[in-house]
Amino acid sequence: RVAITAGSVFLSSFQVRRSEMAVASLQVLGGTPAIPPALLYTDSDNKGFLVNPGEGIQRMILESPGIRIGNISDIITTHCSWETCASIPGISLFRRDQFATNHSPLHVWGCEKVEEFMNITQKECFADEVKVDKHLKIRDISMLYQIGAIEVSVKKLKTSHCLLFKLPQKAPKVNKDLLLQYKIPQKSLPQLFKAGAVTLSDGTVVKKEDVLEEPQAAPMFLVVNCNSREEAALLNENNFELQSSDGKNELLIVCHFTPEAVIKSEEYAKFLSNFKQVDHLWLYRNDDSAILGDCRERNALLSTLVPVGKLYTNKDSSQENVPPGIVASRHLLKYHLFAGRKTQFGWNDSNLLPKDVVLGDRLETASKLYSRIKHKVNNSPAKKIKLQEAHFPDILFLGTTSTYSSTYRNVSGILCSSPNMKFILDSGEFTVGQLIRLYGPVHARSLISKLDFLYISHIHFDHCGGALEVARIFHEETSSSLVIYCPLRAMAWFGTLSKLFNIPLRLVPLGSIAIGDKSKFQDVSSSKYTLNVCPARHTRDSWCVVVQGQHWKIAYSGDTMPTEDFVEIGKNCDVLIHEATHQSSLAADAALKKHSTVKQALEIGQKMAATYIILTHFSLRYQKIPPIANEKIPPNALLAYDFMVVTPGNVREWCDFTEIIPEIFPTEYQDLLKHHHRKKAA
Repeated sequence: RVAITAGSVFLSSFQVRRSEMAVASLQVLGGTPAIPPALLYTDSDNKGFLVNPGEGIQRMILESPGIRIGNISDIITTHCSWETCASIPGISLFRRDQFATNHSPLHVWGCEKVEEFMNITQKECFADEVKVDKHLKIRDISMLYQIGAIEVSVKKLKTSHCLLFKLPQKAPKVNKDLLLQYKIPQKSLPQLFKAGAVTLSDGTVVKKEDVLEEPQAAPMFLVVNCNSREEAALLNENNFELQSSDGKNELLIVCHFTPEAVIKSEEYAKFLSNFKQVDHLWLYRNDDSAILGDCRERNALLSTLVPVGKLYTNKDSSQENVPPGIVASRHLLKYHLFAGRKTQFGWNDSNLLPKDVVLGDRLETASKLYSRIKHKVNNSPAKKIKLQEAHFPDILFLGTTSTYSSTYRNVSGILCSSPNMKFILDSGEFTVGQLIRLYGPVHARSLISKLDFLYISHIHFDHCGGALEVARIFHEETSSSLVIYCPLRAMAWFGTLSKLFNIPLRLVPLGSIAIGDKSKFQDVSSSKYTLNVCPARHTRDSWCVVVQGQHWKIAYSGDTMPTEDFVEIGKNCDVLIHEATHQSSLAADAALKKHSTVKQALEIGQKMAATYIILTHFSLRYQKIPPIANEKIPPNALLAYDFMVVTPGNVREWCDFTEIIPEIFPTEYQDLLKHHHRKKAA
């Protein structure tokens, strides 16, 4: 069996008795408040294609075992929206990074707007050395007629497309009774099946088809994306001529990517009446906020050490308010497509459960160590943070890794929140999804609606890929445009996407902000804050920023090599948040990719005289624990984890947490040490 991820329907092969071999299977991935639904098809070799991968799908695929992004050959978008194509860049980056040149091209099928989105995203948001991914091919969906052995029919509505997939017809089996009836000698069987006919001793000519059973019908499934009642009327005019199945083809299921207002309309009900003997699956965002096991495992461990956000859970309401005869999508819901036997739905929730049993001794060890930390903090003369707790923002880390999200960490995103001010520093893909996982959809949307601004340090996708979703929700909740401070280079990308996806933005280019010149902010900011920026030593048009409010000062590096300009504007800050992509033994690698090491980040903090230093943006090789092997971590430094909340009340505990990481993760820490020594020896 192949396990699955969020936001898509997944067709996976699985083992059954040879005589009942499945053609394929469907499995829902996501469709939660955090992740829109999408569709993934795989054949018996576990290779296939993905339909409508909205924001977060790349992360969800990695969180579930059994699915390999490298086996996805095609991506299809039924219409151009953020909910149908936001994860394409992340998937493309993952394939490029993991498989280098040893993988087949990824074909993306969509309308001209999807092509425009991908072209400008490749040009602006991929690394400088890779302007265009030669393994990424953008294709017009109207030209799609076949994927491998699967025939595809595409019908265009007004704003979207519907697709009919016809799987290969299974070869008919040999009827042993007919072989006996014709009395065909065993020695003549090779000639019968190779030449197609054999002449018996009595002169009778027996053809191959004379001894074969009736061929089974070719399974078909239909994907319908209907965005309006007007389009539903068009469906009734041309419904793929599938009102009944013939002997050669059998329509098994219709998958509906259709909004609630449309699927419950009279026009759509008329369309559904043409498929009474067919199963129906409605892919939409229900209130089943699924959290996968790996995410819960990390949260359970950190909660034992220092209080972090409690992950949101809610009752399953996936079948509420669903039209009769339709099955509502649910994360990990599977639909089996069998040749010649009844289809069926099934659901496996094993990946949704907390892995407390897996944690085992780690939780007990962590609890004892946490008690030791509390005693140390309570009896330590170490300085407390020099801020008034009523004004200093809580700092919530929504993502702490680089390049693309992994099983344990999301890409960059930091929410700073106080009673009178809220802002986000960088917003990689699935920033909103992380907020929903933590707080639930209602509270997350409320937080976003109260944002003063969103800051983007540079235009790489792991720092800006989630900004559009933040801005979309902000606009829905407030009817206003979100203020986004971004590099001048990012203006074209944000402007293009704003038009393509109809998401209004209020862009302020960082290139127009002079260091220390507060007058530049009077049109979009208030007396609550000021921003000082300086160029970062990273990609072209990258920036470091200092956000200063009443009684507090936070410095954020974005991605950068060490720079004295940042030290100057960040002098005496209360908190420095600095990238530490690599461990110190990889200084050459860090310089090559224009990043900082742990040692370099700490040195910047010391030069700034920062009260506290928070290290984040760790390389993908450091997932369970940051790169701390053989590093001298000062007592005022702490290491960021996803969902970690830093407050004036717990910052000392997070600092002291660093010293017990090797005891909680002994195996991972030893692996880091070995890697450090190998690099040092080399």
